[in-house]
Order: sequence, then C-alpha cells, then structure tokens
Amino acid sequence: MYFTKEDIDHRRQRLSTKWNEVLSKGEAVLVYAGGPIQKPGGLDNTYTYLPHPSYYWLTGRRREEEVILYSVDTGWVEFQKVLGKETAFWEGEKHDVLVSVPGKSLEELEAFLKKYTTVYKLGQTPEYIKEGKAFTLNTLLDQTRRVKDNAEIKLIREIADIAVHGYKKIAEVLRPGITEREIQIAYEAEIFRNGAQTTPYDSIVGSGPNSAILHFAPSKRVVGEKELVLVDAGADIYDYCVDITRTFISSGEIEGRQKALYQLVKLVQDYCTKLTKPGAYWRDIHNKAAALFTEGLLNLGILKGNLSDLIAQEVVSMFFPHGLGHLVGLRVRDTGQEENLHPKTYFGARLRVDIQLEPGHLITMEPGMYFIKPLLEDADNKKKFKDCINWQELEHWMNIGGVRIEDNLLLTDTGNDNLTSRIPKLSV
Repeated sequence: MYFTKEDIDHRRQRLSTKWNEVLSKGEAVLVYAGGPIQKPGGLDNTYTYLPHPSYYWLTGRRREEEVILYSVDTGWVEFQKVLGKETAFWEGEKHDVLVSVPGKSLEELEAFLKKYTTVYKLGQTPEYIKEGKAFTLNTLLDQTRRVKDNAEIKLIREIADIAVHGYKKIAEVLRPGITEREIQIAYEAEIFRNGAQTTPYDSIVGSGPNSAILHFAPSKRVVGEKELVLVDAGADIYDYCVDITRTFISSGEIEGRQKALYQLVKLVQDYCTKLTKPGAYWRDIHNKAAALFTEGLLNLGILKGNLSDLIAQEVVSMFFPHGLGHLVGLRVRDTGQEENLHPKTYFGARLRVDIQLEPGHLITMEPGMYFIKPLLEDADNKKKFKDCINWQELEHWMNIGGVRIEDNLLLTDTGNDNLTSRIPKLSV
C-alpha cells in the first residue's frame, strides 16, 4: 500500500479548508472517477482504464465510475461501485485499490443529491469548466494537489530509482548497429524488471538526425558511429511517474560540434536549476534559458548580430521551440494549468506552466537545442530571420540532430531537490 487512510484524510483536509471559503451550505461538489473508453471499432474492447487524477488523489481508489462528494454540511462521502457478477467473472476483484475505506453504494447517489440546492461537477465530466464557482473550485483543487505530500514524494523517489536501472541499461547496450527500437525495448524491459508498472508516455528514442524530432517514436533505424542518441523515457507506478531525458553519444567520446551543443544545453540546465526555487516565476526562468541559448548560439557563430537585438527578435525559437518544463508527478503533465485560460507565448513557446513556484511543486527542467529541418528550411522562417542566422555556418550543424537534458526538480523551502540526479549525464 502506497497511501494510507491518514494520507488521504490529510489531503482532504487541505482541500476542504480552501473549499469552505467559497462553498455555502446546501451546495455540494462531486468529483468523478470517469469510466473506460471504448476503442474505435473495438466492440467491447476498451482502452486501459485510468481514473481521473483528482478523484484518485482524493480517494486512493482506481475503480471506474465512482464519485466522491464534498459539502460543508456532510464533509466527504464516497459513492463506490459494487462488483457485479459479470465483472467478477471477466475481471475479478480489483487489486489496485490502494486505500479501502467503506463508502455508500453508487446507486444511492441520486437520492442523496436531492438535499442540495446546487451541485458542482468536477473530475471526469463531459463539460469543460471555464467560468463560475465550479471553475474556482477546480482551480483550488489543482493548486492544492500540485503540492506533493510526503507519501507522494516517497513513491516518486522510488520510481526515479527504478528509472536509474533503465538508463544504466541503455548505456550498456548502446553501440553502433543497434536500432532505436532495440534501445526502447532494453530500457522498458529493465524498468519493468525493477518494479515499474508501465511507462507514463510513449518512450522517445531518436538517433542522429532523428534526435532533433521532439517526440520521435523509435524506429528500426540503425544507430551509426559517433551519433547523438536522445532518449526521453520515464517510469510509472499507479499513475505516479518521472519524466527524464538523456542524450548519449553512440561511440567514442563526444567532441567537436556535438560537444559544443551538449555543453551549451548543460550550461543552461545548470544555471536555470539554480534559479528554480520558491517565489520564482517559471516564465522568468524559461526566458532566462532562452536568453542564454541565444548568447550561446551567437558565440558558436550560428547567429549573427547584436545580442540584445537577437533576444528581442526571438530567433532562438528556431532552435528551442518548447517550454523549459512542466509539472510532473501524478501523470506526466500533472495538474497542467487549466485555470490559465489565455496562455501567453514566450520566445515562441506557449508555456504549459506560467505560475509562481511553491515548496512541494515538482517540475521538469528540460532545456534543449535542436536543428529541426522543417523549422529551419521553412521559407517564411528563412525570410523572417535572414539577417539573424548565419546560414552558411548553419549548414555544418544541420545533420547533428539535437540535445535535450531533463531532470525532475522538487521545490523545497530554500531551493530544489533533483529527484533524478542519479541518472548519469555525459562528462563534458
């Protein structure tokens, strides 16, 4: 058991304290677990069921179609699904219920709700909440569960340790002649052997020019001599996870332009990791990364002109087209940021997270530099940045691919704790 009744009670107390400030008597909040989704054309075949993370966080349970209710009048009331005869025959008793607390039957919910004048529906509901009290309640729920408790942190540390085994296995098997798909299999088999239940997202493995494709699905491509190999792969237990990226060299020592690129990404990661502490705004750290990358590209001769002008023109978006990181922990995108209805763009990237950091937040730190041909060869981009990019020098870099380094940082009272620091990086 990963979570105890005391863990769940503490979470509910943290949330109810905030909800009580906006809820009135006679109002109730429902958080739905959701149900399985049928595969297209699959008849009775469904996708693997995943409970809505808010319901799961509040109950520790993973059964479909369940609901938890909260009101100022009654407190927390669970409405649970009774195991039917057909389910018992096909699937058996669920063994993945982490906390077993008796609740009411789901069949009692409709009658129970008659006592309330207003009911707000959260969790896995068909409506997209973007206004009103339901929006406020959902925002408070997201903000509360962003702060990881001790039980969550303990589990995520365990998962990070499992991922260490997978990345060490990659270092063992990586060589010219292996395929990207074989690297994926070696990694995933190793984390499963060491206790992972699944991967939190489809593993990314890109070698050579494929390392510049941000979400590249591993192929049968054979890794060549002295190529960059980018692996973005995590590990998952009951929806808790880590999200990690390492870039390897397939043979020999990393050198030349590959080394210069790796050093730049590592410099940015190290610098921005130091900035990641309570009170900092994530957008400011992202913007600093973009400025450092711009300066680095100028020093490498890939950009030309005045540094301040290049920063203002956001030319770095051609080489660093994504955000610096996102919240992680319970699912790979964790709470996201649904309350940000009008996300802003910074240096060409729409940030998944645009918040002030707090102790207990867990966020990825994943700067990357890439030579992405669809971006750099686009006619409009070439026209827009014709005076910013040294196109002749760029030709020497175009087939290198890309470098990304990603760690998971837990915000502490004074700074951060890198939960994935045990996974080796290249020595440069």
